[in-house]
Amino acid sequence: ADNGNPTAIKTYNASGNTYEALTAPQTVAAGKQFIRVELGGGTFYFCPQNNVVLEAGSRYIYTVKVNATGLTLEGCTIGEWADGGGESGTAEDLGYIYDSNTNTYTVYNADGLLAWNEASQKDESINCTLAADIDLTGKEWTRSGIFTFYSGVFNGQGHRITGFNSSAMNNTGFLGSLLSERGVIKNLQLIDVNLYGSSGNTAGIVGRNHGQIIACSVTGKISASYGGTCGIAESNYGDIIACWFDGTLKESNNGAIVRYNYADITSCYWGGNAGQGVFRIEGGTVDATKVDGATVKWQTAVDGMNTALTAGDYQWILGTDGLPVLQKRQ
Repeated sequence: ADNGNPTAIKTYNASGNTYEALTAPQTVAAGKQFIRVELGGGTFYFCPQNNVVLEAGSRYIYTVKVNATGLTLEGCTIGEWADGGGESGTAEDLGYIYDSNTNTYTVYNADGLLAWNEASQKDESINCTLAADIDLTGKEWTRSGIFTFYSGVFNGQGHRITGFNSSAMNNTGFLGSLLSERGVIKNLQLIDVNLYGSSGNTAGIVGRNHGQIIACSVTGKISASYGGTCGIAESNYGDIIACWFDGTLKESNNGAIVRYNYADITSCYWGGNAGQGVFRIEGGTVDATKVDGATVKWQTAVDGMNTALTAGDYQWILGTDGLPVLQKRQ
């Protein structure tokens, strides 16, 4: 180099290369960057002096030249868009939206819930938020593995899951066999379940709870060839708050809320054929009340559960069928 000047000047050969871009109809404001060319380690821009209107159904061909100050427009032609015919078919609806920042599936149909179910058995910390009521009728629901700890947050947001039927509920429930200390399931209603355990205990929500189950309910039938049946969980080592069950359990060895309790059950209620809310109290505290329709009605249960939900986003109200339903706190 001579006084900072290059000893050689690199030039570019003119080319007739064409580059295409598909863009939505829009107006590019005067002075804004419109065309960019990266060449020889440099980046060059063309900024129009006037607004450029790109209309639907048109094809624009711009010829530009690189110079020291940027790109110079050499010419522009506008023609009609040639329809390539496209492709036929329907777009796949996954049924969910995944947010990698929060590791959350937002689910709005049965296929989306099944996708979360599969993903959460590989990554047990994946959260799930329901954005709509879900009908699982005709869908196969399985939670693999006896000792799988779900550690995410499942937020039903007051929605209902119907059509939850399974004949392979062995030492497990809707959310699997174990809810870890970090796991939470809340604001969810399972409606008219039909569950059968062929080789173990069967519960509505989860097999063993070490986390928090808040403002959840289960209605329907839960049975087993042997082992116990439970409305919410088979055993509780965590917190179960403001939950209720109404339905039919196996006549013996059952608990409307849980079978074995080792921690805390707060403001929970049950109806149906179960004779006790907890089959055996091994420790902790139990506040579980049977709705007999005489001295204790479901409105009593609504009032009692809401007392325990003062900090939650959802609360119970009495539904048109006489059973509690969730609504967002007003």
